[in-house]
Amino acid sequence: MMKNKYILILFIFNKSAASSQDIHWSQYNASPQNLNPAQTGLFNGDWRFVGNLRDQWAAIPVPYRTYSVSADTRIKTTKLLNDMPAAGLLINTDKAGDSKFSTTQVLLSGAYIKKLTKDSTKFLSVGIQPGITTRSFNVNALTFDSQYDGDSYDATLGSGENFSKTRITYFDLGAGAAFLWRKSNRMYVNTGLSFLHLTRPKQSFFNNDEIKLDIKTNVSAIASIPVTEKIDAMPSILYQRQGKFQETLIGAFGKYHLDPVAGTAVSLGAFYRVKDAFIVAANMDYKNVNVGVSYDVNTSKLIAATNRRGGFELSVIYIFKKLVPFVAKKRVCPIYM
Repeated sequence: MMKNKYILILFIFNKSAASSQDIHWSQYNASPQNLNPAQTGLFNGDWRFVGNLRDQWAAIPVPYRTYSVSADTRIKTTKLLNDMPAAGLLINTDKAGDSKFSTTQVLLSGAYIKKLTKDSTKFLSVGIQPGITTRSFNVNALTFDSQYDGDSYDATLGSGENFSKTRITYFDLGAGAAFLWRKSNRMYVNTGLSFLHLTRPKQSFFNNDEIKLDIKTNVSAIASIPVTEKIDAMPSILYQRQGKFQETLIGAFGKYHLDPVAGTAVSLGAFYRVKDAFIVAANMDYKNVNVGVSYDVNTSKLIAATNRRGGFELSVIYIFKKLVPFVAKKRVCPIYM
């Protein structure tokens, strides 16, 4: 009993430090609208569809599962030749713990992408992300010490708790900026700064107005650098801060182009979330589809409960590109009837 109590306390402490009060991804570059609303529309194509799944701490009796789907597009044009707006939709859902504590977010993303140079290699994007978040828990799924009569558990006994509500819904707002330098599909740098939860929404289930969600700051950068004819190095870094919690994630992919013409490539990577986990990752590009998998090897104090088993992630990105039909300007020879 004492061991289970120790593990529970340690688990709660580490959850607060690691997640910084918010949904987070190890494959952060594979969830661009979660990272920064200014990343909306900042890709080579017409439409981008993204799906993400995280299954965390399966070694603990009640794992944490997070799902995300999103779509974004640029408006009125198919190429980054002129300034243009972009729009996106992001839906997140997360369920955690014995109380089935759930978070559901529906967010709209809007961005304006400005071309900084005539050769179309440098772009500045600014974005905004309004939306609605709902959080809830199931009090009937919990047990309380007041429900033990001294010999056994009795569900008919009162919990002794007085929750004002078990569901809260609030308006949320994020904003950000991103800079993209792209010399080619294999050589680019993408950096960004975003601020989420600018409205500092109330989080209390007891009508306590002083409990609010802290503003979250994200600083990110990723680069692609050709090393050989078929190999690219892709270093990246993410720093997040929310209230008194912070998170730094740094690492790199090595990308091997199996068929540059067909767009087929495989990547292997390793990352470190400081004082929390080592992450191994792999992904594959096939034409307009990218599929990525990763696994966190826990290194924090939570290893007493997890035995170093952290979180599994799966990401899928599909980019739709319209095919422009070829129309000859003049015929080589006339057609006779």
